[in-house]
Amino acid sequence: MPNYNPLDNPGNELYGQVVNGYQEPGAAAPPSTGAARAARYFSTDASTSASLGILGGTVNTTIRLNNPAGSGTNIHMASIGGTIDVSLSLLSGFSGQVTMLSGGSLTSPSSITASNLYLTSPVASIAAATSSTSAPTGGNTFMIYPAYPTPFRFAYTGGIVIPPGQWLIVNVRGSLTLLGVLGTRANLTWWEA
Repeated sequence: MPNYNPLDNPGNELYGQVVNGYQEPGAAAPPSTGAARAARYFSTDASTSASLGILGGTVNTTIRLNNPAGSGTNIHMASIGGTIDVSLSLLSGFSGQVTMLSGGSLTSPSSITASNLYLTSPVASIAAATSSTSAPTGGNTFMIYPAYPTPFRFAYTGGIVIPPGQWLIVNVRGSLTLLGVLGTRANLTWWEA
């Protein structure tokens, strides 16, 4: 039995979620649902892995999502996710971090493809996505999260907006202090409106 009023009337003493539409029918869906139906919902990802020597080391996966100047469209981040995989570690110390920056640059970037999440749609993203296996330089860090050898996903539901002429950089970094095999992956989903 739910602990909120089944008829969900805002005038009731206990107002909560919609569970019964007799008095006030209601339905809610995240904005990405409409964006997907309009073929304006996209995803991209990149990954890196390395076999680290006896002294360990760091593995980076960095994605830059650029909204070109004059595009006339905002990019709304839906989620940022990824994973850090430790395939082999001999009593090694581990650390991991996810960093998000406004601005900044990548070393030796390469283009990556943005996939339209309305499957079979020919609509292409306005965003220019690039990736690098190096940590970013410059920019303004606005979020840092610790990361562990497990998948992660941060849902923003449009809470991060990239206006024309700006870009977002996401860096997933894992480090081992001794010999090991380490992989990092980053995945971004967004819609354009």
